Amino acid sequence: MIDSLLCVLIGAALAQSPNNPTSHLLLAPAGTFLTPSMALTKSMAGMDLMTSTNALFGTQKKQSTYDFFAYQSNTAAWGETNGALPDPVGYPFSPLRNLEIASQEQWGTRWDIYNVTVYQMASSALSGSKRNEGANRFNVRADIKLWDFDGGAMGRITAQMRQTTAFPDQTDLGTAFGTDITLDSDYTGLLGTRIVRLRYEQGILDNRVMFTVGKMNPNDYLMNNPFAGDETTQFLASIFDGSDATQLGYQGYLLGAGVLCVPFEGMYANFIATAPSSNSYRGLGLEGLDTGLWWFGSEVGIVTNLFGRDDTPGKYSVGFNTTNASYTSTDLQTQAFGNGFWLMGTEYLTQDIGVWAQFTYCDPDVALYKTEFTTGFSIENCFGRKRDGFGAAFGFTTAADGGLGVQTVSELYYRFQMTDSVQITPDIAFVTNPTDPIAGANQGGGVVVFGIRVFVRF
Repeated sequence: MIDSLLCVLIGAALAQSPNNPTSHLLLAPAGTFLTPSMALTKSMAGMDLMTSTNALFGTQKKQSTYDFFAYQSNTAAWGETNGALPDPVGYPFSPLRNLEIASQEQWGTRWDIYNVTVYQMASSALSGSKRNEGANRFNVRADIKLWDFDGGAMGRITAQMRQTTAFPDQTDLGTAFGTDITLDSDYTGLLGTRIVRLRYEQGILDNRVMFTVGKMNPNDYLMNNPFAGDETTQFLASIFDGSDATQLGYQGYLLGAGVLCVPFEGMYANFIATAPSSNSYRGLGLEGLDTGLWWFGSEVGIVTNLFGRDDTPGKYSVGFNTTNASYTSTDLQTQAFGNGFWLMGTEYLTQDIGVWAQFTYCDPDVALYKTEFTTGFSIENCFGRKRDGFGAAFGFTTAADGGLGVQTVSELYYRFQMTDSVQITPDIAFVTNPTDPIAGANQGGGVVVFGIRVFVRF
């Protein structure tokens, strides 16, 4: 019935996929550049259907007996690794990891528990500022798959808490040498414990349409870059993780709602509305509903199959945002109206090598940075080592005040799987013409930032 209705809406030019004849529809005849996989399209659109997790209700669970003290080298989230050294925490962590596996199989709950520590040092700093800064984040996340009626109406709850500490000065290092770009995206800007995600997602129509509501990060659904969207294992600078040109949409966890749509293989359309504010909320962010401020973003994209393989997809999208809040707005008294747009392309060249480029523009009345461009590449499983990775990226920004010139940021990292549980990532960033749009100043010259990240998954 669903396919028939879509056929009427889309037109007679649509064709069945010969590789998956029961899958649904294609935008173009078989053999063209769009992916023939509905599952891949949903995944690239930001729909996490938790296919490897049994639903809590309405699913026949397999009968299993668990030895919670048996050695478990790693979590289900990481899978196989090549730790270079013996893992001293493997046995102490094993009971928790076995409990995570049982929870995923029997109680519909997938866990993500980790601790990440970042320490950075800059080659120079403003007078009176220190050149070094560190931050530690402890994270607990639970994704609960409640049901999935006949595989076509998945409902889930995501709850995520983070506890952040900073040392020695409790500030982002970028402010020490005069830029508003965050050099360590693991530093949340709000110390202590807070809720970062508490949302409900419900799919309908064979999970081609998904509704989401609650506290969320819009970057989960808009401009989601698989090569630069995870500051715990990829790039640290905020310019590469989302966008600083549409700051209110990406650099916070906001109360909001959205709709994700995948009408057929190879195409998606996402719509997100949030209640933004320059204030950060530890709880759900219900306070934001009283401010009268709003942010709306939408993105339309295609998922390609240029190399004829599901493990080398591409994603190309265009998006728009509009808001009545600037980067300093807290209520209607400080509102400011503006619009923006972005273009993004990501492409897997092989299963382990990916490239991307994105451009973002936002009206100067609301933008921290008016224009932003980033590009880069990443390599996974370097030298045949599972979970080792290398990445390089370059970007530039122009502030709303055109007289401040162009700021550039470059970053390199190598992620080393030291043990089955611990990753060590040396990181280096180069910033030229550090620019602080809020202060209306730039420092000129260049700064080198050396960093080290330690990531432990429980």
